Amino acid sequence: MKLLISTAALILSASATFAAEATTRIAVEGLTCPSCSYIVATAMKRLDSVEVHEFIAGEAENGLYVLRYDDALTDPQAIVAAVTAVGYRAALEAESGS
Repeated sequence: MKLLISTAALILSASATFAAEATTRIAVEGLTCPSCSYIVATAMKRLDSVEVHEFIAGEAENGLYVLRYDDALTDPQAIVAAVTAVGYRAALEAESGS
C-alpha cells in the first residue's frame, strides 16, 4: 500500500512538471565566433529550468536557439533579457504557421 501511494505521488508530481514545459525559439545576432555561442548558451542556462535543446547556426553572425523551460519558473522575455545582458541582440522568433 505504501508503495502504491508513493508511486501515485511520483506520477502526479511528474505530470505537473510536464504540464508546465514550454518550448521557444530565440534568434541571436552578433555571434562572431564559437565562444560567442557558448557565452549566450551559458547565459540562457543560468535561468531556472532553461535547457538548450538545439542550436542552429545561421548565415553571417546569426544563430537560432531552440529552448525548453518550465513556464512556471521563467518566460521568453527573461531569456531574451539574459542574452542582451551579455551583449548580444536577441528576439523571439516569430512562429511560422503550417
